[in-house]
Amino acid sequence: MGTTPQGPGDVSLRDFIEAVGSADAPHGAVSTAAVAGGLGSSLLLMVAALPQTRTDTVGDRAKLVEAATGLTSVQQQLIETIETETAVKLFTARSMPQASEAQRSERLAAIQLALRASSDVPLEVMRLCAQGLEFAATIAAHGSRAASADVQLAMALLQAGFDGARFNLESKLSSFSDAAYVTSVVDEIVRLSGNTTASTRAAESFLKAVPA
Repeated sequence: MGTTPQGPGDVSLRDFIEAVGSADAPHGAVSTAAVAGGLGSSLLLMVAALPQTRTDTVGDRAKLVEAATGLTSVQQQLIETIETETAVKLFTARSMPQASEAQRSERLAAIQLALRASSDVPLEVMRLCAQGLEFAATIAAHGSRAASADVQLAMALLQAGFDGARFNLESKLSSFSDAAYVTSVVDEIVRLSGNTTASTRAAESFLKAVPA
């Protein structure tokens, strides 16, 4: 009986970290960014589950439960992005024959399609990390003051995931021939960047008021 090949989600954390350092591994910047965002989400889920809240009120607990539900979805979707391999599709497209004009045209279309697929993944990681930071603001406002350091680390990880995916995405834009598509992606990057800045400031406004 044959064995089922392991996907990125089936390997241990140690194996993943070592794989990222290998030139032959499929785990690159985007997968690493997704892992950073996933870890940040996990820390926020931990804070949301603590028995203590900021004011120990029913309102605090309701907000934390709501945020935890959203964060669980964000976390699972980030894990799923790690499983999405687009590099193979791009390599296959670039390896297509180009002896004739028809073949060159077909190859170019396949490359553009594969590039768009490869840009969808970092863009989705950015969106998910931005959502995670929005929930971080809620948890900072209603979670335990004693866990402020955990919230700050979670935010740093989500921001790292966002920035890593953005850098990867921006590096691909010059390869696209569809100017309208590039414009739409740039607009989305600007929108998401603005959202993350606003969420971070909102969270920090509560974290700075932590008593000694």
